[in-house]
Amino acid sequence: MTKPQTVLRAAVPAAAPAMPLTACGPENDAPVAPVAASAGEATATGPGATEPPAAGGAGATAGTGGAGPGTIPSATTGGNPIGGAGGGSGKVGFGNPLALTATGSYQGRTRADVTPVSVVEGTAAEIAPFDFKPADLEGRTPYYVTVSFTNRTGAPLTDEYFMMRFKVNTDAEATGILPAPAIMKSIPQCDAGKKPGTLADGRSQQQCAVYLVPTATPPQFLTFGSVLDTEPLVWKVG
Repeated sequence: MTKPQTVLRAAVPAAAPAMPLTACGPENDAPVAPVAASAGEATATGPGATEPPAAGGAGATAGTGGAGPGTIPSATTGGNPIGGAGGGSGKVGFGNPLALTATGSYQGRTRADVTPVSVVEGTAAEIAPFDFKPADLEGRTPYYVTVSFTNRTGAPLTDEYFMMRFKVNTDAEATGILPAPAIMKSIPQCDAGKKPGTLADGRSQQQCAVYLVPTATPPQFLTFGSVLDTEPLVWKVG
């Protein structure tokens, strides 16, 4: 690396409209080729399997009127479009986002508890060896986004690329930047070469994807949902 990475924890400045880079497959459509892979996967039988994570950690809040210290921040969603309630403070959205590490409960066809783990700024030099098109990299900065997903479908999931429905937003709009095209090699900062494997019901795994974000407009929000959802789960970066 040419410079230390920075984990985003503080609010970022106002941003211009986002620039989508790739297309993603909605959870209600036929499967498409994966655009991101996972890091630190946990399977039902493998040694890396983990129990469901605590929802956001003590003291985190959900939305602008979030729960008090010691409570579990969450968002319960249902129906299509996907919406939800955050800590009793109303529907989750860009005007009432979850805190960055709070847990949202997604109730689409693939049900999951979704918890962002980190948003880390990278450098162009780090991803230079991985054959991105020059036009994809020009004026953009890579960000490595790691998210924990807990399977709540009631059945095992095999090769479920949750990150296909996870976006980085540079402003409060429903559109967003999708993961960069799949890199079939391992980037140390994201370990993007691994496949998710099988995830048993109630078990958790982390997935990571690389996002190429316009340098002048750093991430402001994270969103998760099918492309058919007009009200996805939303987290505020910072």
